[in-house]
Amino acid sequence: MKIKSILSLALVAGLLLQSCGGEEENPAENNGNQAAQNTNPVIVEEGPSEEDDTYTFVPPSPLQIASIFKKAGLEFDASLVNDVANVDGYTEKFKQSLNFGVYSSDLAYCVKSEKYDQASTYLKTLKELSGKIGLETVFADEDLLDRFNNNIGNQDSIVDILIYVQENTDDYIAQNGKTDLSVIYYAGAWVEGMYFGANAAKANPDDLDLGMLISEQMTIGRSIEKGLLAMSEGDMDAEDLAAGIADIIATFDNFESVKDLGEDAAYLDIYLTPEEIGTISDKIIALRTSIVE
Repeated sequence: MKIKSILSLALVAGLLLQSCGGEEENPAENNGNQAAQNTNPVIVEEGPSEEDDTYTFVPPSPLQIASIFKKAGLEFDASLVNDVANVDGYTEKFKQSLNFGVYSSDLAYCVKSEKYDQASTYLKTLKELSGKIGLETVFADEDLLDRFNNNIGNQDSIVDILIYVQENTDDYIAQNGKTDLSVIYYAGAWVEGMYFGANAAKANPDDLDLGMLISEQMTIGRSIEKGLLAMSEGDMDAEDLAAGIADIIATFDNFESVKDLGEDAAYLDIYLTPEEIGTISDKIIALRTSIVE
């Protein structure tokens, strides 16, 4: 089964675009906010047909995930990001690709929080991983790290650099038929973003807005699950990851707060109870732990 994957904007750039800007209105930021409010991803399925069985995976705007950071106003917690020392332990390509997404989300988290020294470390780690998963061309610019370090403190310039990296990543994936890779690394980035939100929710179980923000991401999870299942048949790693995401979604769907809304649940804000927030957060944290260990 073939997969066509189109990333409208990658998580790294998306998270940062929404967080940038001060009191002065920024058109790019304004567009980002509108995208973040749209919780319905675009999923286009073509086939099956006798000649071609094609699944087109079009992830929703990563700005939706960024809303967890922006709306919840999360404080930076250095204990949450995946330690760069773990990178040498990822020896299988699937694990490397998955954590390329995790580290991309960590990079965005650091930059948004103006933790530029940590961000520089994560950018170096991404460059190291890129060579292991076939994306070394993305980081071929020898001056990339220097430009990043020279622009520390200038958020707009830092964002431009990360957008440059992301556009190169998307272009290389599209031009070289590495569509499976895009699904895997986007899954890693999504889980990491959800992990940040889950930890905040567990620390503040009575803040029902956090539960609502997590709820908004379930639609994205469904898209990623479909993308993983549409990969080459027999990929047990992809199937296991899809099962983990499916378990989170099934848990969410069976909450009384969700079932009580019936068919309208997909179109309404869903405020989970503190107990439900704790349950779904534990599931997310467990999945993320399995990804980075």
